[in-house]
Amino acid sequence: MKLTSLDIPSTVSAIESITEDIPEGAAIEEIMQGLKCWKNPIDKFTVLRLHRTADPRKRTQEWLETEKAGMDTATWMREMELVWEALDGRPVYGEEWSPEFHVSKTSLGWNPKLPVCRGWDFGLYPACLFAQLMPHQRLFVLRECIGESIDMERFKEEVNRLSQEWFPGAVFYEFIDPTGLNRFGSDGRSYAVQLSAKPIRAKYIIPGANPIPERQKAVVDFLRAHIKGLPGYLVDPSAEVLIKGFNGGYFYAYSKGTLKPKPEKNIFSHVHDANQYLCSRVLNVKLTTGYSTARMVEPRFGNKRPSDLERLRA
Repeated sequence: MKLTSLDIPSTVSAIESITEDIPEGAAIEEIMQGLKCWKNPIDKFTVLRLHRTADPRKRTQEWLETEKAGMDTATWMREMELVWEALDGRPVYGEEWSPEFHVSKTSLGWNPKLPVCRGWDFGLYPACLFAQLMPHQRLFVLRECIGESIDMERFKEEVNRLSQEWFPGAVFYEFIDPTGLNRFGSDGRSYAVQLSAKPIRAKYIIPGANPIPERQKAVVDFLRAHIKGLPGYLVDPSAEVLIKGFNGGYFYAYSKGTLKPKPEKNIFSHVHDANQYLCSRVLNVKLTTGYSTARMVEPRFGNKRPSDLERLRA
């Protein structure tokens, strides 16, 4: 299991600098916007990381649209955004995502007065994403928990432990894969019912959108949002798998010269599915720290066992 185990601060203030594309242990100096400097700890050479934003002319939307027109997205991410994990194919969010804009330069804190939203994807490679909807509908992605070949029972235990460690006393909302209402784990219970039982004891379970275009559009809407010059979608640097997926790991592959209709299923796709379920419904739910206003939202497809829904409403 891949877990993010950084301690999370108790306030929204930034306390920890992100170490981006530099050797571990090197001290980074930001000389100006788009220009960072550090010394290689091995050979002591001075390294300069020059991003396009160092040139004010290359920060404009007009310049971006002109230059992107002659370059595929993967090449653009590598050559212009200095993102080395960009893969062949077409990144799902290549036109809207910018690591310089959407990844926080410091560790994000959480607000104890607001609920914590958890996005879930189930299966052998489960993922859970932790986020908060801040004032002005800004979505802060705070942490991620990624499983690999692990059963749901063990994964729930880890998510519950980390939830209490990172967000003590928080009220949680669960945004899930809608098929989790009628997909059953090894114990014969649906994944939604499993979340309502120990140790998670979920009070609010909201199925996300099922159609992929609808889910992706919800993420794109957040990525495109600018609130007084600030990103409407901001990711903590500790969410490494989510970020690398945005950078190109979550992509449409080519088959015989044409793009496949669905993104590739890989280590990045599961946490991005969880992110989509959360983004697709978080603005439709009245989030509260009390236990009186939220309700179960039923999708309009599939067959659901009455006993499962009854237990969720109990």
